[in-house]
Amino acid sequence: MGRALAGGWRLLLGTGLALALAVVPAVALLTPAHADSLDDQKKRLDRQLSAQKDDLDGSSQQLVRAVAALRNAEATLRQARSMLAGTRTKLTAARQADRTAAAKLATQQRALAAARAKVEQGTADLDAQRRLTAQAVSEQYQKQTTLMPYALLVQSSSLAEFQSRVQMSATLLDASQVEFDRLTVLQHRLETDQAAQAELERRVAADRAAAARALRTSQDLERRAAEQAASVAALVGSRQRAADAAGRAVAQDKRDYAALQAENASVARRIAARIAREKAARASSAAAAPPAADASSHHGFVYPVAGPITSGYGMRFHPVLHVWKLHDGTDFGAGCGAPIRAAYSGRVVERYFNVGYGNRLMIDHGRVDGRYVTTGYNHAIRYVVGVGQRVRQGQLIGYVGQTGFSTGCHLHLMVWLDGSMVNPMSWY
Repeated sequence: MGRALAGGWRLLLGTGLALALAVVPAVALLTPAHADSLDDQKKRLDRQLSAQKDDLDGSSQQLVRAVAALRNAEATLRQARSMLAGTRTKLTAARQADRTAAAKLATQQRALAAARAKVEQGTADLDAQRRLTAQAVSEQYQKQTTLMPYALLVQSSSLAEFQSRVQMSATLLDASQVEFDRLTVLQHRLETDQAAQAELERRVAADRAAAARALRTSQDLERRAAEQAASVAALVGSRQRAADAAGRAVAQDKRDYAALQAENASVARRIAARIAREKAARASSAAAAPPAADASSHHGFVYPVAGPITSGYGMRFHPVLHVWKLHDGTDFGAGCGAPIRAAYSGRVVERYFNVGYGNRLMIDHGRVDGRYVTTGYNHAIRYVVGVGQRVRQGQLIGYVGQTGFSTGCHLHLMVWLDGSMVNPMSWY
C-alpha cells in the first residue's frame, strides 16, 4: 500500500506518548455489498468524512506530522526555558551588582560629604588665621622703626629694664612668626582636603554612572525575563496542544489499522467462500479436472501497470510509534490516470470504496497452477469494469489514483492464494 496504511502491527510500545493520548471519533469503514455500486458507497462515506477536520491524506502521515509538531514544540520549549534560566541567572547577578554599586555609591557619598565638611571647616579656620596673622603683621609693622633700638635705650631707666624691653620685642616677633607658620599649615591642609574632595567627587560620579548602568541592566533583564516567562507559558500551551494532536493521531492510526485488519479478514472470508463454491461446483461435475501446471515461473501473470516497483511487501518499522506494520502488497509507481490492466484473465467479483484502500477492485482467476488466485487493485481514480464482468489478461480495468490512505499516485497490488494474502512478487 506504500504510503498508505496496511497490514499488521507487532506492538513494541511500552510506556510513553501513547499512554496519555486523547480519543477522537473514529471514521467508520464501509464494508461492501455486492449489490451496492461503488459510487453509492463513496457518497455515503464522503458524508461521514465531511465531519472530519483532516483531509485523511494518510493516517500515518498525519501521525508523523503531529508527532513532528510535538517534538518541535518540545524543542522550542526547552530552548525557551534554557534562555529564561540564563536570563534569570544574569538577572540575579545584575541585581547583586546593582546592590553593590548602590552601596559603594552611598559609602563614597558619605565620604564626600565628610570631605566637603572638612574643607568647609578648613576654609573657615584658614580665614580666621589669615585675620590673626594680618593683625599681628599690622601691629609689628607699626612698631618696626629705625629708632626703636634707641627708644628702647632712652626709655629704659636701667640696664635690666632695657634687656626686658629687648626680650619683649623679640617675643612679639616670634609670636608673629608662629601665626605665619600656622597659616601656612592650615593652607597646606586645606589644599590637601580640597584635593581629596575632588578625588571623591570623581569617584562618586564614576560610581553613580556604574550604579545607573547596573540598574538599567537589571531593569532590562527583568523585562526580558518577564517576556521569556510569558513565551514559556505560551509554549507550554502549544506543546500540550501538539501532544493532544499527536495523541489523537496515534489513536486514529490504531483505529484505522484495526479497521484495515477487519477489512482484510472480511476479504479473506469472501474469497474463501467463493473458493468453496468453486470447489463444490468442480466436485459436482464428473468431467471437471484440474488444469495442467504452467511451467512458467511467473505463472503467466503480467504487471498491471507500466511503472517501477516503489515499495515491496513486508514488515515495516514505524519511526514514530516504534511498532512493526505489514505492508500487505506491492506498490507500482505510476502517475495519476495511468491505465491499470488485468494481471490475468478472470471475473470481477468485488468493486467498492474503502477508507484505507480507496477505490478497490477484486478479480478471481480461478485455479492457476493448482492454486486459487485472487488479485486486488487499490487507490484507483475509477474502474471501468463492474462486478460479474469477465476480463481478459491485459484488458483495461481502471486508472491509477491516490484515493484512500495514500499520499501520492500509485497502484497497490495485492494477491491471495487459496484465500491467504501473500507477497505478490512470490507469484510472479
